Amino acid sequence: MIFKNKKIFSVTMGILGFLFVVFIFTFWSTKTIPNNFPVGTNFVVEEGESLRSISNRLQNENYIKSALLFRAWISFLGRDRHIQLGVYSFDKPLVLGAVIKKLVSGNPDAPLVSITIPEGSTSFEVASIIKKELPKLSVDIFGEKVFAKKADGKLFPSTYYLLPSTTEERIVDIMTETFDKKYEASFSKTKINSPLKDKDDVIILASILEGEAKTSTDMKIVAGILLKRLSLNMALQVDVAKETYNRRGLPIQPINNPGMIALDAVLNPTTSPYLYYITGRDGIMHYSKTFEEHKRNIKKFL
Repeated sequence: MIFKNKKIFSVTMGILGFLFVVFIFTFWSTKTIPNNFPVGTNFVVEEGESLRSISNRLQNENYIKSALLFRAWISFLGRDRHIQLGVYSFDKPLVLGAVIKKLVSGNPDAPLVSITIPEGSTSFEVASIIKKELPKLSVDIFGEKVFAKKADGKLFPSTYYLLPSTTEERIVDIMTETFDKKYEASFSKTKINSPLKDKDDVIILASILEGEAKTSTDMKIVAGILLKRLSLNMALQVDVAKETYNRRGLPIQPINNPGMIALDAVLNPTTSPYLYYITGRDGIMHYSKTFEEHKRNIKKFL
């Protein structure tokens, strides 16, 4: 009996000790400010960032003492999805509760700018679209960074959320990193069709499709036709890349920045008996097997 009571006592004291430690840790984390709180700095919540990523960065950058308590507190408040994208300025040290209140208020000190880049935009068009929203951006410097990083064709068309102060180089990096992630996630195990040699060839042909066809169905058919022409060592002769009338093979570089539909069409083309196509006045693609049939389609639909 005495042994049993001692055991109960020991367990009880252990639980009380644990709760005391938790209380002290919680009090220390929520009621005290990190010694090196970065006063006068900005904390940026970026597109697609998870609560865990935000909390870990806050702790690593000394805004808070515990990422775990930050997440627990926000989850308890039911505000997991209420942290708005943007820049949060800290002009004085804050305890954990005040940091949380600032981030879930829905009023960042500087909201991120939303910019949408359409599929098939040229790199110059990308720069021009961004400059409309970020007037300080230099189109020339943007172009230099694209050239230096060989980023033509890899400025992934999507919606981006950027700081007004984001540099030209950082924007190029963000867009190419997005391209790499999207391509890897969708096509890392997809075989590249002969006679294309590598991913660069895929991008070039996809950029042609962006200009030659509008729908996924037509892109896949046209991809099959152009791959057939390449295999037959025919000139591609596509209007969106005039150089293909004078020389065989693909253009030297992408003519625009293709999206996922065009990339998928190159890697998963539709096999057909056709070798020629035109887009008629009605906006519809018309296909033909022979050059004679192609000429008749030109007279009929153009």
